[in-house]
Amino acid sequence: MAPLSAHNMSLLEIVLGRDLVPNLPPLLDVTKPADQQTKKNLSRAFSAYAIQNLCEITPVDAATAVVDDFDDFGIDAIFYHGSSETLYIIQGKLKASETFSQDEANAFCQGVRRLIKQDFTGFNAHVLSRQADIEGALEACSHIQLVIAHTGSGISNHAATAINDLLNDDDHGEERLKKAVIDYDASRVVIGLQDGQAYPRVDATLTLRDWASSMAPRKTYFGMVKVADLIHLHDMHGKALYAKNIRTFLGQTTEVNRSIRETLANRPADFLYLNNGVTALCEQIEAKNGTRADKRFKVTGVSVINGAQTIASSARYLAENTGADISAASVMVTLIKADAEQAFGKAVTRARNHQNPVLLANFAALDDQQERLRRELAYLNIHYAYKADGPENAQDASRIRIDEAAQALALSQSDPRYVVWLKKEPAQLLDTESVAYQNLFGGGLTGIQLANSVRVLRYIQQRMVTESIVANGLERLTYKHGVYVLGFILAKRVKQVIVGARLMDETKLRAELGAPFDAARQTLWGAVQPKTLLKGPLGIFRNQTDAIPLLRDAMIAHYGLDADPAIAPLRAKVVSTDPYPQKALFDYLSVKAPQIGNVT
Repeated sequence: MAPLSAHNMSLLEIVLGRDLVPNLPPLLDVTKPADQQTKKNLSRAFSAYAIQNLCEITPVDAATAVVDDFDDFGIDAIFYHGSSETLYIIQGKLKASETFSQDEANAFCQGVRRLIKQDFTGFNAHVLSRQADIEGALEACSHIQLVIAHTGSGISNHAATAINDLLNDDDHGEERLKKAVIDYDASRVVIGLQDGQAYPRVDATLTLRDWASSMAPRKTYFGMVKVADLIHLHDMHGKALYAKNIRTFLGQTTEVNRSIRETLANRPADFLYLNNGVTALCEQIEAKNGTRADKRFKVTGVSVINGAQTIASSARYLAENTGADISAASVMVTLIKADAEQAFGKAVTRARNHQNPVLLANFAALDDQQERLRRELAYLNIHYAYKADGPENAQDASRIRIDEAAQALALSQSDPRYVVWLKKEPAQLLDTESVAYQNLFGGGLTGIQLANSVRVLRYIQQRMVTESIVANGLERLTYKHGVYVLGFILAKRVKQVIVGARLMDETKLRAELGAPFDAARQTLWGAVQPKTLLKGPLGIFRNQTDAIPLLRDAMIAHYGLDADPAIAPLRAKVVSTDPYPQKALFDYLSVKAPQIGNVT
């Protein structure tokens, strides 16, 4: 079993510190050093995190269940779940590098035996203050469930044996003790982190007029729905209503969205005939009361996959024109029973999105990795806009667009062709079928890595704008068009930090990268100058024949590798099957870049 990765541990610590630590019972021993108290509180909060997710309760209720302290008899949280009549007893271990040990299991089992016998001798004050409630729960419960929450590589064999001995021991006389412990391991932590930033499921009831249905091969209903009813869903659920769409609201300036507003204002009765309609995928569709002319349908897990512009534009129009009468406006709605996450649902989403102009890059929104990254970045208070949307938030510094992410991630690649593609064919980086996209957004990419890459790119972009303002002639054009070349060189120098588990501090990044930036900029201009006799900087950077050798020489010079004995053989090495010249040399240069630290 794999332990919790470093980046997921960072996200978990954010959640624990933000949602749970402030609600924990105060530590009993405040004489410990501050760093020990902080570490202990995170560990205590982890037990609360496990019970919060297992029982779907609030962070406040989960934190209140914690009894963990510097002396707790191996029991870290006690929670009675009334609806299932289950008493949960939890021990947590927030250490990714260690297994759950026999000593920890023995302490836990000793504490459980004492609780079962309602022997509170030796328990800490947190347990004693809740003694009456715990006794009441022991009287009322129908089940007692043990939970081992851990982030390490598993429960050791000896620990498992100790726990199983307790569960199978009839001497304690407790028949309500469940025979299997819940192993809340690293994989369940990751699921909890992802679910914690998922859009909530949308359930609704829709009234379809003049409806029809098809039961095979998939349950599907068609009918007219009042636009006002769809606006109500939009107002209630917001982006969650479009969670599986490839785009969110594109703003009021697109031609289609302007037409939608004009129709509502001037010809609401004709809306049905002038609109392509709305398609929604639903996990379940249940017909309720009504007639053929007018029937209610309960839809569970509904997501609008086509028609986001119709609904959002209509909602914006009504919000800006309070009191406008749109009661005559209806739209054709198709409800399909299908899981939006599976291949069929994604195929329908792709096929039905052609009302507004669609770019190939828009379909990156159907890649599950993009939603995973959005959820991870949300813990860092970063909005990851991987779907096409309107221009309203374009200047928000906490927002990362998917095209910006692709540009930033390309700089960390060892393949120098990315520099040329960024200037000449950037769209291919967001073509989900391309190798370039798959290299950038592979399953190993983390939200922290993406955020760090963007911070490096933004720093370099800002500096290059400044330098181009004060420079002249061809040097100015070099800085204007050479952002990606310089970024490719410098990103390698902070690669270890980029792929680490901590977010870069932007102030430290500016301080530590300032001098290397100036040195790399001068090296770049020195490499470009001789080539400008025949071609301008933009032409050089857009041509692989020119750009790749220039990039090679600039990397060697900036990294101080001119005297490295490995360089000459690698420069001379020719492999006919390589996708680009001197691949082995660029791989070598990418790992030999001197690393810059102190930026987290």
